[in-house]
Amino acid sequence: MTLQRKLLLGFSLMVLPTLLVGIQAIRTNALERGTLETLRQRLAHSRTYAEVEDAMFNQTQVVWRYLSGDPAAKREFPLTEQVVDYWLDRWAAGLPPGDIKLADGVRKIERDIRAVAGRVFTLYDSGQRQAAYLTARQELVERLQPALATVNREIYRQAREFSVQRAVTQVEGIVEAERRVLWAISLLALVAGLVASWLIARGLARPISELRAAMAVVGAGDLDRAIQPRSHDEIGDLARAFAQMTEQLRQSRAQLVQSEKLASIGQMAAAVAHGLRNPLASLRAAAQLAQRRVEAPAAREQLQAIVEQVDRLDLRIAHLLAFSRPTPFHPLRESVQALVEGALAGFSELLRQRRVELVTSCPAALPEVRVDPMRLEQALTEIVSNALDAMPAPDGGRLEIVARAQGGEGGANGIVLEITDSGPGIPAEILPNLGEPFFTTRPEGTGLGLAIAKRYVEEAGGRLQIVSAVGRGTTVRIVLPVAGGDPAPAAAAPPAATPPPVRNLA
Repeated sequence: MTLQRKLLLGFSLMVLPTLLVGIQAIRTNALERGTLETLRQRLAHSRTYAEVEDAMFNQTQVVWRYLSGDPAAKREFPLTEQVVDYWLDRWAAGLPPGDIKLADGVRKIERDIRAVAGRVFTLYDSGQRQAAYLTARQELVERLQPALATVNREIYRQAREFSVQRAVTQVEGIVEAERRVLWAISLLALVAGLVASWLIARGLARPISELRAAMAVVGAGDLDRAIQPRSHDEIGDLARAFAQMTEQLRQSRAQLVQSEKLASIGQMAAAVAHGLRNPLASLRAAAQLAQRRVEAPAAREQLQAIVEQVDRLDLRIAHLLAFSRPTPFHPLRESVQALVEGALAGFSELLRQRRVELVTSCPAALPEVRVDPMRLEQALTEIVSNALDAMPAPDGGRLEIVARAQGGEGGANGIVLEITDSGPGIPAEILPNLGEPFFTTRPEGTGLGLAIAKRYVEEAGGRLQIVSAVGRGTTVRIVLPVAGGDPAPAAAAPPAATPPPVRNLA
C-alpha cells in the first residue's frame, strides 16, 4: 500500500465519526421536523374546531337576539347554519377514524339547535313569547349548551393527548435514539482513532525512525550497517534507495582502498621486477652457455632445470609488470571463434600430455564483439591454464568451451563464453576471493593470472563470473557485449592500478 493510500485511510477513519455525527444530526432534524409538522397540523385542526364552536355559539346568540326583538336575526340564522356546516365539514375531514363518533355527537347537537331554533321562532311569531323564551332557556341553555361543553372538553382532551403528548413522546424517543447513536459513534471514533494512530505509527513513524537511525549510523562511517526496508510504500522506496546508495558508497570505499593498495603494490612490484629481470637474464644466459660446454648428462639436466626455473620466474615478473602497468586498450571487432582458437593454439601438446578431452562449440554465425584481441586471448589463456592445472595427469578430464548469444529486445545483445573443467571444484568459502590480486591456492602461483583476465574482460565492457561446486568442476562464464556499428573508440590508457570491481558470482 502506498503512503498516499495509508494517509488517506488514516484520515478517512478520523473523519468517519464526524461524518456519522453529521448524518445522525440530519436524520434527527428530519424526525423532529416531522413531529413538529404533525403537531402543527393537529393544532390547526383544533383551531378549525374552535371555528365550529364559535359558529354554533353564534347560532344561539342569533336566537336570543330574535327573542330580544331583533327581527333581522331570524333572516341571519340560515347563514349561521351554512357557516357551521362549512367549518364542521372541514373539521370532520381531518379526524382519524376513531374520532368520527365525536363528529357525530357535534352534528346531533347542531341538529338539535336548529330544531329548537325553529320551535322558538314559531312560538315567538305566534305571539307566545313567554313560551318561546322558556323553550330557548330550557333547550339551549340548560340542555344543549352543557352537552356541547361536554363534547368540547372531550374533543380538546383528545386533541391534547393526540397532538401535544404524542409529540412529546416522539421527541423523547428521538432524543433517546440520538443518545444511543452518539454513544455508538463516540465508541467508533475511539476505535477509529486508535486504528488510525496505529496505522500512522506503523506506516510512517516507525519506518522514518528506523531510516533516521540508519542514516545516523551510516553518517558516522559504518557503511556495513544492514538496511532492510519493511514497507512497500514511498518510505520503503526511500529506504531501498538509501540502502543502494550505502552499498554503492561501501563498494566505492572498498574500491578506493583496494586502488590505493594496488597502486602501492604495483609500484613495489614494478621496482622488484625491474630489479630482478636483469640478474635473471644474466643467470639464464650463463646457464645456457654452461649447458653447451658441459658434457655430463646430469650436469646438463641441472642446468636445464635452472633455465626452466628462470623462465618461470620471468613469467611471474611479466605478470607483475602487466598488472602494475597495463598497456593502452585498443578495441577491435573480432569473432569469438577466432579468439578461442587463438587462445587454444599453444595448449595442444599440454592437452595431450594431461589426457584432457577438449570440446568446443563456437558457431561462426555469432555476432562479433569489440575487444582488444591480444588482451582477451591472454585472459582466455590464463583461464584455460587454470582449468588444466585443475585436471593434472594421469587422471585428465574434460575441458568444454561453449559460446552462445545472449538474447535481448530486438535480438542478441551479448555473447556468453563458458569454460568448464571437470576438476575437483572450488570450496564455497574461497569463491569470493577469486580474482583478487595475489590470492592463490597454489604454492607456485602468483595470484595475478585470474585478476589480469578479469581486468581485461571488464575493460572491454564485459563481466566475469565463476560458478563451482566441490566434486562437480568449475565454470568460468564471460559475458561480452555485441559490437555495434560505430567505429572503434580512440585508445585510452586506464589508470596504473585499476582495482578489480566486486565479483559477480552466480
